[in-house]
Amino acid sequence: GRSVTFAAGVLSGIEQFDAGFFGISPREAAWLDPQQRLLLELAWEATENGGVPASRLAGSNCAVFVGISGLDYGVRGLDDLATLSAYTMTGNTLSIAANRLSYVFDLHGPSMAIDTACSSSLIALHQACNCLRMGEAGMAMVGGVNGLMHPYPFIGFSKASMLSAGGRCRTFDASGDGYVRAEGGVVLLLKPMDKALADGDRIHAVILASGANADGGRNTGLTIPSRDGQIELMRTVLARSEVTAADVDYLEAHGTGTAIGDPIETSAIGAVYGQARPALRPLPIGSVKTNLGHLEPASGMAGLIKALLVVKHRQIPPSIHVE
Repeated sequence: GRSVTFAAGVLSGIEQFDAGFFGISPREAAWLDPQQRLLLELAWEATENGGVPASRLAGSNCAVFVGISGLDYGVRGLDDLATLSAYTMTGNTLSIAANRLSYVFDLHGPSMAIDTACSSSLIALHQACNCLRMGEAGMAMVGGVNGLMHPYPFIGFSKASMLSAGGRCRTFDASGDGYVRAEGGVVLLLKPMDKALADGDRIHAVILASGANADGGRNTGLTIPSRDGQIELMRTVLARSEVTAADVDYLEAHGTGTAIGDPIETSAIGAVYGQARPALRPLPIGSVKTNLGHLEPASGMAGLIKALLVVKHRQIPPSIHVE
């Protein structure tokens, strides 16, 4: 019943939520998973940042895809079943995290929560891109969120030897002993490029291609990544994007800081990107997990935001703790 560490990247003021602003009663808000609260706040901020007022979204066929897997807040209620209320299930069911956004913003497109563990938010992004390409929606709200509100995942991940006992995510370093859990979230608004240009929207970046696959039985264990699987997916997405490996200027990796995962991932990156580049053009790689910790289902989206800022500011922030 013990964890090797409770070091984590945590948000302050997670309990501060303006329920009335979103039309939610105090009684319902008490059982509203802070992950849902954070998604609502981030979604509103995303509409403001994109110059798309929430009122203009209402009634549209905007889709919602959310990467989420944590059940911490609802699990706390199991400690005292007498406290459960009519709002417990809607406040803590993962599917409702996406449906809540659709309900509050009156969005009529597909709405779903996606749980594929640490790839959840990027799989949500991939599904959103496919949805837009197929014309199922004219716009998509995509998010990922993670909250750390119960000790049981710390203990479970400790038993699986995944967490850093030293409380530092030392990605790509020989001393890496695991990852550090973190909480946070991201929400993006996506549109087909031509529509965003026609509407005069603020465009931060363009997604040329995305992809998804599974390792199947190619790995030596359920939680161990496959080098061949990663190589296969990287090459597939590169081909779809019509970008060559030599064209890439920066690569944001998953990079958890585990002794098993990092060597497999860097080997795959080297096989796809390194070997296809001129010797005098090294490819910088990094992982935002050294700076923020591992946001688990939201981690891919955190990495995407970092990559977006790298492109925007033409600067690469250092991945710290690397010796």
